[in-house]
Amino acid sequence: MKIEDLASAIEARLVVPRGSGNTNIAFVYGGQTMSDLIANAAPDVLLVTSLNNAQLIRVADLMDVPGICLVDGCEPAPELVSHARTAGTALLVSPTGLERTSLKAAECLSREKAHA
Repeated sequence: MKIEDLASAIEARLVVPRGSGNTNIAFVYGGQTMSDLIANAAPDVLLVTSLNNAQLIRVADLMDVPGICLVDGCEPAPELVSHARTAGTALLVSPTGLERTSLKAAECLSREKAHA
C-alpha cells in the first residue's frame, strides 16, 4: 500500500512525504525502544513509535525504511522533520496511541493484501 494511502486510512497527518524510492508499505511495526525498531526495520515496514528524536531517521536511513509514524498527535521535533526531509523518509503523525495506530495500519494492510 502506498504510504500516502495508508496515512489517509489511519487518519495520520503526513508531515514529510516520502522522497524518491519505495513508497510501498507491506508491514507495520510498533515499538518503544530503538533496539526493537532496529530489529524490525525493513524496506517495506512503517515504524510506529512514540520516540521523537533525530536518531529515528538514522535507523530509517540505515535500514531503508520508507516511513515513520509518531503517535498520540506528538508534534515531531524540528530536527526530526529536517532529517526526514534530507533522508527522503516519510514522517507521519497519528492522533491515536501506539497500539491503536499499529492495529489500524495492520488491518488496512491486511485488507489490501486480501484484495490483491
